[in-house]
Amino acid sequence: MVKYFKYSLVFLIIIGCKSLTVLPSKKPIESIKVKRLIENLKKSEERVNLFRARIRATYTSKKIKQSLSINLRLKNNKFLWLSANILVPVAKLLMTNEKVFFYEKFQKKYYEGDYEFLNSVLGTNFGLQEIQNMFVGNPIDNLSKENLKRINNPDYYVLINTASEKFSATYFFDTENFKIREQRFILFDNKNSILSIKYPLYQKVNGKIIPKEIQISSLINGDFVSIILEFIRVDYPDKLTIPFKLPEGYSKIKL
Repeated sequence: MVKYFKYSLVFLIIIGCKSLTVLPSKKPIESIKVKRLIENLKKSEERVNLFRARIRATYTSKKIKQSLSINLRLKNNKFLWLSANILVPVAKLLMTNEKVFFYEKFQKKYYEGDYEFLNSVLGTNFGLQEIQNMFVGNPIDNLSKENLKRINNPDYYVLINTASEKFSATYFFDTENFKIREQRFILFDNKNSILSIKYPLYQKVNGKIIPKEIQISSLINGDFVSIILEFIRVDYPDKLTIPFKLPEGYSKIKL
């Protein structure tokens, strides 16, 4: 062990401390540089190829509170499929890199187009990879490609990204396992509305640490919405099917 530390010290001196590792801690370490911190945060991100989950969702707004069951399937950077059920299937969503497909059975409406519809509501510029990151507990942004600044916080490692013209993003990371605890977005195009995604609980499934619960809340144009996602069952199948076909006779949602 002593020999190991001697060699490590020599190695660090030679390369100018380029491989410095941030050790887990109950409190944030103030002296850690942002670059070193990001390297460790990236290591904690889960690499998931095929992912399947059964989710209990609770939607709350000023007018309604509704619980439903959601089946989620995704393939990394290829597709994300959701089926919402209230005893029977009531809506389906399919996202690819190029398009978004959606239909719901109550009003018999459907949408087929790009991500403009989603981003016009949220005031963001999210695509497929960003939405997938949210579900598996990774930062929506690619941290290594963003110009991030660190903010002092007594409990979390906090990074802020103000490079976007549409929103500012603040990320809160656990100091012990470096998993994300909250992603918070202030949306400039919607009178400083707020979108918050919190991760209060994680679970370890087949060696991967993924969310047990996600709490999404938004205050956009004065309307507050809360969505709680509880992951009931999770697995990583070898293959996935995505049953999806736009029904005939439905009217298209117009932007």
